[in-house]
Amino acid sequence: MTDRNGNNNSNNNSNNNSNNNMPVRRMGSNSISEEGGVDEENGSVGSTQPPSGEETSSANTSEGGGTRRRRVPFVSRHRKALEYIRSDSIASRRHQVPHGAATVASETDELLDNNAERGSSNGSTNGEERVPPAKRPSQTMDSLMMHSTVLKNQFRKYANKQVDSLAKKKPSDWADTFFPFCTWFRHYDYKTTFVKDLIAGLTVGVMIIPQSMSYAKLAGLSVEYGLYSALMPVFAYSVFGSSRQLAVGPVALISLLLSTGIDNIMSSRGIDEEDPTYDKAYVQLAIQISFLVGITYIVMGLLRLGFVTIFLSHAVISGFTTGAAVIIGMSQVKYIFGYDVPRSNELHEMIHNILVNIDQFNWRTFIMGMLSVAFLLAFKTIGKTYPRLKIMRALGPLAVTTLSIVLTVTLNLNERGIPIVKYIPEGFPTVTVDLWFPISDLDQVFMFTISIVIVGFMESIAIAKSLASKHKYEIDSSVELIGLGMSNLIGSVFQSYPVTGSFSRSAVNHDSGAETGVSGMITGTLVAFVLLFLTPVFEKMPLNVLAAIVISGVIGLLDYEEAANLWKVHKFDFGVWCTACFGTMFLGVEMGLAIAVGVSLLIVIYESAYPHTSVLGRLPGTTVYRNVKQYPEAEKYEGIVLVRIDAPLFFANAQNVRDKIRKYRFQAEDELRANNNFEASIKYLVLELAPVSRVDTSALHVLTDMYQTYKSRGQQMIFVNPSLLVTQRMFNSGFMEMVGRQHFFTCLHDAVNWCLENMDQQAMSIYEGSNNGDTPNHGNGDSDDVDGDAAEPAKERLPVDESHF
Repeated sequence: MTDRNGNNNSNNNSNNNSNNNMPVRRMGSNSISEEGGVDEENGSVGSTQPPSGEETSSANTSEGGGTRRRRVPFVSRHRKALEYIRSDSIASRRHQVPHGAATVASETDELLDNNAERGSSNGSTNGEERVPPAKRPSQTMDSLMMHSTVLKNQFRKYANKQVDSLAKKKPSDWADTFFPFCTWFRHYDYKTTFVKDLIAGLTVGVMIIPQSMSYAKLAGLSVEYGLYSALMPVFAYSVFGSSRQLAVGPVALISLLLSTGIDNIMSSRGIDEEDPTYDKAYVQLAIQISFLVGITYIVMGLLRLGFVTIFLSHAVISGFTTGAAVIIGMSQVKYIFGYDVPRSNELHEMIHNILVNIDQFNWRTFIMGMLSVAFLLAFKTIGKTYPRLKIMRALGPLAVTTLSIVLTVTLNLNERGIPIVKYIPEGFPTVTVDLWFPISDLDQVFMFTISIVIVGFMESIAIAKSLASKHKYEIDSSVELIGLGMSNLIGSVFQSYPVTGSFSRSAVNHDSGAETGVSGMITGTLVAFVLLFLTPVFEKMPLNVLAAIVISGVIGLLDYEEAANLWKVHKFDFGVWCTACFGTMFLGVEMGLAIAVGVSLLIVIYESAYPHTSVLGRLPGTTVYRNVKQYPEAEKYEGIVLVRIDAPLFFANAQNVRDKIRKYRFQAEDELRANNNFEASIKYLVLELAPVSRVDTSALHVLTDMYQTYKSRGQQMIFVNPSLLVTQRMFNSGFMEMVGRQHFFTCLHDAVNWCLENMDQQAMSIYEGSNNGDTPNHGNGDSDDVDGDAAEPAKERLPVDESHF
């Protein structure tokens, strides 16, 4: 590298690192001396020089007896910082992540990798030897502009790609698309896999029979509708579903939502439980909602809207599920206590209604119900604790159901004040297509349908993806939507209410060794057998046992451990959890779901409107720039503010980013004044745009206003490493031409070097022009011309030595 006087000083960095003093650039033909001071004969400047801008003189007797004046040349703070960076960055020290969170690879290796990627376009294409990364020049903005046609043709290429992919599909590929079961059925091994599917299907079958009856009562329907919902939808999902282990059928949360929604709709229509048409209208609404849920799922799948559930944060889902579990459990208390309680969906009203009629308490039903809950929880605990006895988890409901039926028959419990199921019609469900239309109050029914769709898909896709990862295959959310849609649509043809994937039964299906959807077919076959031959047996089942099955099932949904963890890790997420949970418990399930969705959307909006930004500094011994809050040892330089924006720039957050940059500028100027005790200002605002994936026109207007404002104050904005899309939009809008392409860099370290070079030349110009090189200027040595065009001949950047990269 050459100095401003044309002399080579490429070796001056190797001799001036002692005593942690800043290395200074050689002036004229001077060389650096270890003794310090200035020797006129040798022209050396020592590392122990006085501060910049000061002179020393003394009597030095020559051979002729005269005296000569000893003088130190002017060296600006910016030149000292620049030379220090070039010397110190060769060390390539390793910096650990703060708080011992992880061990970071060598920053030097990171730089080499990054430079290799940036310079890959400079490699040979005709067998010529590649330019080594250490010698490869920085990529310019012009090279990025060469790829602007990619963006213009992006849609055309995407469309052509889709057409080509459709044309290349074979008949088997089309079969896999419309019937996902074909992906595993054509390779099905009957000798080994069928036995596993048989055991898993029977295990889930003995579990779903009592559960489906219980959940039907929770939904406000007769128990046979639970069995109908465990029949045809299970077969449909085995054919159209993408998960091979997911157990579809009635679940507690959907049953509660259905009960709440239909009650509200019936109330708005003026139909109460005393009305003779109440039961028929209730059943018709349940079937219509199942039909609408199926259609909605299918449309969402065709439009590939499987991403919608990502807007519900984990804290919101956990809080809502916990609140709903409390409401579900409290709704079953009336069967345990043995007397009728008016229906409600708000916790405080439920408690009030239970206490008002407490004088009707039935101790027989209470004891039998609580013993059933205890047995079910014991079976579940044993199955989880001891892997060899995991079958106990699935056998619990069947064992308690069988025992209760035997006791009812032998002891005539129904004649001793313990209510039983009574009548269950035999045979398969009838076709109910004629009940689909007409749909009264479609707007109200459809809004309620959307809530079931969101909760049902959220519950189903979570367990489906978890099981798919364990079995080493992929789940397509859109295909899963279509599978659930077909289950509900076909189910609505045969008297089914809305269904979705069950956490508990899917876990049992997986633990029992299920490999394919054949296990679901076997489960449906067992339910069909019960409907044909065993309905008289289940008519003797006590209602308090059904309630006990529901209560034991929802206890696992009480996610209080997650609340404690959120309190420990993130207080804000804990507040979100409490909002969703208590909103569901005290305002109702529908309002709780609305609050949960609203809070999730508010979080998304807040995170978008207030993106993370940070002030950067250089890690000593490297050319890596990191957040100064995370790395307090990172170095900042006078006159320069380095800011990284960690989000896309668009209309919602552009103003907030502008305010943050202004705040950082004020903070930097305050630090300058405090350290130097004179009026100082920031000359360069360097924005790291690598994390900014896109920028819209509103953000470009804000950037334009910022540039014009800072330019009028003698401050220059520098932009580093914008993406191809951001660069294209800046170019098309004219923003890049207004700022000047010389103020766009692909490397943050190059930008800092350029700024320091510029400020050094400005300082030297002021010093030499105003003082004739005799009297140092104790100012900051910076001029108002920050554009750098006057200081740099032919508007070219000074070359940057990348040998240490």
